[in-house]
Amino acid sequence: MDRQNIAYDLSMYESLLEPKPEKQSKPQQQAKTVKLKNKKAFKTVLNVLSIAVAVSMVIGVIYTNSQITEITTDISQVQKEITELESEKAYLDFTLESRMSLNEIEDYAVNVLGMVKMDSAQVEYIEIESENKVEFSGENLGDKIEEAVQPVLSYFAQ
Repeated sequence: MDRQNIAYDLSMYESLLEPKPEKQSKPQQQAKTVKLKNKKAFKTVLNVLSIAVAVSMVIGVIYTNSQITEITTDISQVQKEITELESEKAYLDFTLESRMSLNEIEDYAVNVLGMVKMDSAQVEYIEIESENKVEFSGENLGDKIEEAVQPVLSYFAQ
């Protein structure tokens, strides 16, 4: 036996609540159908465009990330090269320093150039009887500079 409560069975009233479709003429129905088709076509085009924009954005992000990775790799290589060159510079500076030490220079001067150390008999002192003075000529320093620069300026003016 079916033990449903008929008091809560509202399905028999549904047919009364549904609006009855109005009978429309054939041209009106065709116009509605065309409008619905146009609406569906517009939605389809809009969806395709949205997907195309999303795909192009994803491609742009991937391209940007690849460029960043490439530039980062280049930066790492340049930094490695800088480190190597700094190491080589330090080695060359050390080598230059060791070759240019005072003992090396003195040895080169004595053995290769035939130089000898100065002894006290070679030193000669002179005495000046008047005071040290600096005398300036009557010309202005600015005039002398102008005279020196004038030929250069005339060369470039030609």
